[in-house]
Parts: sequence; structure tokens; C-alpha cells
Amino acid sequence: MLVPTGPGKVNDMAKVSEVSDGIYLIDMGEVKGAGSKERLNCSLVYFMVDGEQTALIETSPGAVVPIVLEAIKGLGHDPARLSSVILTHIHLDHAGGVGRLAQQFPQLKVIVHERGARHLTAPAMLITGTKQAYSEEFEADYGPIIAVPEEQVEAVKDGDTIRLGDRELKVIYTPGHAPHHMSIYDTRSQGLFSGDSLGHLTLGSNPIVIVAGFDLGLALESIDKMSDLDPRRVYASHGSSDREAAEFIRSVRATTSDYGEIILTAMKAGEDEAQMIQRLEAYNKEHDPDDKRDTRHRFKAIIPWYVAYFKKKQAV
Repeated sequence: MLVPTGPGKVNDMAKVSEVSDGIYLIDMGEVKGAGSKERLNCSLVYFMVDGEQTALIETSPGAVVPIVLEAIKGLGHDPARLSSVILTHIHLDHAGGVGRLAQQFPQLKVIVHERGARHLTAPAMLITGTKQAYSEEFEADYGPIIAVPEEQVEAVKDGDTIRLGDRELKVIYTPGHAPHHMSIYDTRSQGLFSGDSLGHLTLGSNPIVIVAGFDLGLALESIDKMSDLDPRRVYASHGSSDREAAEFIRSVRATTSDYGEIILTAMKAGEDEAQMIQRLEAYNKEHDPDDKRDTRHRFKAIIPWYVAYFKKKQAV
């Protein structure tokens, strides 16, 4: 199903597809900012249905909330009857639209890890961090970050169960990408909504782990926790993988760990960023020779976070 999204926002159309029984993927496509006209960083959004209960996992930025609502309508559901929004974490690309949705639908319950809840109700620090990560003018493209009323926020923790009709969703605390990050395990489909805890995925290629506020030790512990669940499938928030779930998770762990070893070795040798990139490119070429992506800009993004982590741990 394709959802028309209006001029100036999307080049073509948003795609909606059923990925499991009662779980629909909403892919924004090539969303462009109203201000910069550049492609926006938008997470995928999942719409879940069980009887009369409906929920979103992630919202994407506020600027694309109308696309999400049109997709829900296109599936034959009334957005005004949404039961809840579940957030893996509160970064702009995943949760920027939650305040707008909460404002529009006061019956909506916003479910978030307890460590992120206060930043939804009082988002001053979140806005400051978003300006640092994007730009001072991020609102022109992504829309404003709007506070969520406290009575609409439900804080959860590791091991809690979220119920959607007869469906049980298990909360898995998965820090590493962010200290408030959680993943959601759907017991019915045996699927894992991984947020950014397994990186940004691309079809059939060696996983690239994009990190912010990165903690390597916690990230690896979180990956091990997800692996122990033995999920049948991974519902990622950025991209997709054609690999079997267990193999994919093993691959992400290996890549995340190996990148760390490569960067730490380079740091101990006194090498600069360009030399680190050469080492990482050689690693990718060896482990996935068919991967033709230009990864230099992504390596430039992740290296500082690894370096900061090792310096904090006084590993060098």
C-alpha cells in the first residue's frame, strides 16, 4: 500500500506493508525538510493491531506525523482510537512526533523507559541535545519537540509487560546507544523491535553500528541479552536485513566488538582518524567484499564515540 503525502515533503510515497500478523511497517520514504529540502533522518514506524487495541512503536519526527496518521487511516483504523505509543528511545528521529500526537489525542498513553520519561514531560535538555546533534534550526525541518503531559506518560522498566489486547510485549532494557534505550519483544510473533540497539541496518550487507553517547560495554551486554531471547525476526527502526535473526545479531555483535578493537589498537599506536578509517575499510572489505557502500562518512561519525568511550575508560 502506498500513501500519498503531499508536495514538498516526500519525493514519491510512503510505503505500508504487513510484516507479521497484526504488525504493519510504515516507511516514510524520501522525506525532505520544508526548510533545507534535504532528506530527513526518520525512523521506521510500526503500527500494531489486536482487536480493538492499536499502538505505534516509534513516531518518527513531528514533521511526518501526518504521514503516519494517513497510513493508519489507509489501513482502515481511526487514529483517534490509538491506545498507545511505545518508544524505544526519545531521540528526534524516533520520538520527535510523540508530543504532537499526545497533544492531538489526549487519550493516548506514551510508554517509555523510566530513564527517559522525565525528558518527555520537561524536554529542555532533550531540545538542547537535539540542537547539538542536528542544528539550531532543526525545527524548520523536523518540527518542534512538544512536551507530553505527565498524565499521558507511562514509565516502564526491564522485565515489564505491555499488553495490547491479547498480545504481550516484553520490555528489554538495552542501553549502549542511549542510557534510556529499551527494546520490545513480541511473544506472539517472536519478533524483536530493536530500535537502535542493533544499529542502522541495510539489506544484505555488513551491519554498520551508528552510535550516539555510545557505551561499548553496555552495547555488547544489550546485544547478548537480545540474543538470549532467540527471536525469529528483528523489526529494526532503520533499514532491514535479509539474514536469519540469530545470525544477524551475532554479526552485529562481532562488528561492534571488532570495530572497538580496531580503533583501540589505532589509538594505542597514535594513529589519526584517517588511519583509523583505513583500518575499518580494510576490515569491511575482508568481511563483506560485496558491500560497495561508501562508508567513510559513517566511520567518521562513529570513530569519535568509540574514542570518547575508550578515553573515559582510560583504556589508552
